[in-house]
Amino acid sequence: MKTIYKKTKIHFLYYIVALLAILTGLFKDFIILSLLIFIHEMGHVLMALYHSWDINKIIILPFGGLTIFKEHLNKPLKEEFMILIMGPLFQTLFYLLAFYLKPNDLLTNYHYALLLFNMLPIIPLDGSKLVNLISNLFFSFKVSHLMVIYLSILFLGGILLYNLNNLIIFLVFSFLIIKVIWEYKYHNYIFNKFLVERFIYKFKFRKTKVIKGLKLSKMFRDYNHDFIVGNKLYKEEEVLKQRFDKSKDL
Repeated sequence: MKTIYKKTKIHFLYYIVALLAILTGLFKDFIILSLLIFIHEMGHVLMALYHSWDINKIIILPFGGLTIFKEHLNKPLKEEFMILIMGPLFQTLFYLLAFYLKPNDLLTNYHYALLLFNMLPIIPLDGSKLVNLISNLFFSFKVSHLMVIYLSILFLGGILLYNLNNLIIFLVFSFLIIKVIWEYKYHNYIFNKFLVERFIYKFKFRKTKVIKGLKLSKMFRDYNHDFIVGNKLYKEEEVLKQRFDKSKDL
């Protein structure tokens, strides 16, 4: 746990919102929300540790936490889902216990507000990760990533149609806009990282998909791939080797 403590960082927005809460007499509200955020993020962290995921850092924001991993993009979907779901589950269990011991309207309001906000399909909220996991069951890695980006833009656009005259809400959605722009800007880099991992580490999965042509953009998570080019069938390793080793031709 000492290692986790050292990896935990407080975002500067957290301090700004804390100051605003003190100045506006809402410090009690801020403490309750912060406690829910901490419990929520610990759910993600503990399940990640259970699956031996390498945690890079944990960022505490005024509206939630952000756990960043030093892990492959090709980690099993099942593991990522378990890590994702444990955040809301820990928060809910804590809320039910705390409310049972001492009912509190503020706790109830912030619990449901945080859950609802966090499930918005906007990068990097849990809702966007859930959409990405589900889409990866039906679509390729590349398509799934683009779907989440475009869905994030759509929801942000809808929210920005309203007048964001609250400073805290403005700061929160400014942060989200920056994250979505970053994800869009580095989409090709992220896709190439997905391919490079498959080339270097040669993952083996239980299921295999057949792709017609050398269309790497159709590669899925949790699948091996066979490529049909003309009348020949090539293994994923051969195609990736040709992609990253230009001296090798199919």
